Amino acid sequence: MLYLADAPSSLALAWHQSGEFCLRTAAAVARHPLAVLVAAAVPAAERGYVLMQSRTLPRLRLTLLEALVTLWRVLLCVVAIWAALSGSEWLRLRQRVGVAESWQLALQHLGKHIGNHLRVVLWEYVLFIAGFALLNFAITALVRALGAAGKSRLQTPEHRRAAISVLRNLILVPLAVIYLVETLRPMFQ
Repeated sequence: MLYLADAPSSLALAWHQSGEFCLRTAAAVARHPLAVLVAAAVPAAERGYVLMQSRTLPRLRLTLLEALVTLWRVLLCVVAIWAALSGSEWLRLRQRVGVAESWQLALQHLGKHIGNHLRVVLWEYVLFIAGFALLNFAITALVRALGAAGKSRLQTPEHRRAAISVLRNLILVPLAVIYLVETLRPMFQ
């Protein structure tokens, strides 16, 4: 019988599972680095371009670019799901896409999992937010340090803002999406 004193706290369990999610996210990126990079490159390049040219772009062109990036981010989500799931999980997901009842059962299963483990899930997302905020801070500090270091184009605020946005879209967005897929893995099992 497991006594209350022997049970791990919600934070300790969330810390352990977050570490596993990080390892699985790194493994997914390591298995498919080119697919993740290509899926993240278009939004990153578009964000950098828009930030550098935002004053000279007509509104219609800006709106069309944003629509294109939104569609491309859907592709990024599909690539992240594909990279995070194993072959059998991907096949099961492909079989469920056309069957509404399967999605309903998967969402019920996910809701039951979250309901049964609400404290742990909340701690996992607190750790997720803290980790990615720290990674964002590191990216921002790196770009600012490179701008302050010398004769680079990163000395102007527009270039720094564009470089930070590009790096966020290349690094943070794919990692965050894959990480969230890893946390939602019970829905795919």
